[in-house]
Amino acid sequence: MSAVEKALTWRARAALESARGEGDGTNVTLARSLLDSLRHHLLAGETHYPDRPGMVELRRLVGAALPGIGYPRRDPDGVLITTSEGESLFVTLLGLGAGQGTRFTGSAPGRRQALFDWMGLARAESDAAASLHYRDTTNSRETGPQTDSPRDRAVPCVHNVGGSLLGSQGWTLRGDIPANLIVVGSLDGLDGIHPFRLGFVAAEPQTLAGITRWKQASSICSPAPSQRAALWALGVRP
Repeated sequence: MSAVEKALTWRARAALESARGEGDGTNVTLARSLLDSLRHHLLAGETHYPDRPGMVELRRLVGAALPGIGYPRRDPDGVLITTSEGESLFVTLLGLGAGQGTRFTGSAPGRRQALFDWMGLARAESDAAASLHYRDTTNSRETGPQTDSPRDRAVPCVHNVGGSLLGSQGWTLRGDIPANLIVVGSLDGLDGIHPFRLGFVAAEPQTLAGITRWKQASSICSPAPSQRAALWALGVRP
């Protein structure tokens, strides 16, 4: 069984077991109103691909939440909904042309080290030798995330905010904001969204267009039920 099949099987089992009150304690109990919301939209015909970059209302809510952690607000055309934070970072790096031999400055990849190694990215000895700046704001819990911008303002900056956008951590960016900033993260911190998962990318529309092409090449779009679960968690109900 592939990793995708295992993930889908687990999600399906969690939903069925929660409805029957079964399970081994590792699954979560889905709210009845969430199940009713998903059922409502499925029966209404929402059984095929949603908007490829993500449902417009969800993109709007994500873009509107960015100023709350110190980033520029984005309209829906500046937000892409992905299946996870990992996919957000992966397609962003691909969209920026990063690959074997790309040098970066900023934070150590930390929990994303395996992705950087697999893609062949390596640390640069100086800003002058780098074509990418990466910052994982979840590594700055005590002091709050800094912009830590590169000296070369033309170098793309990718900030990974983890689940802080709509979760409970509440970090706020401090410092000057680079004009070419790209923000990636997850929506997993939303109350009630588990076991559904989603990520996002927020950037200038022109920059996001290249990233979106990679997202659509890898998985076309993010699952409608997951997006509906996120909207439900944000108070959007049928």
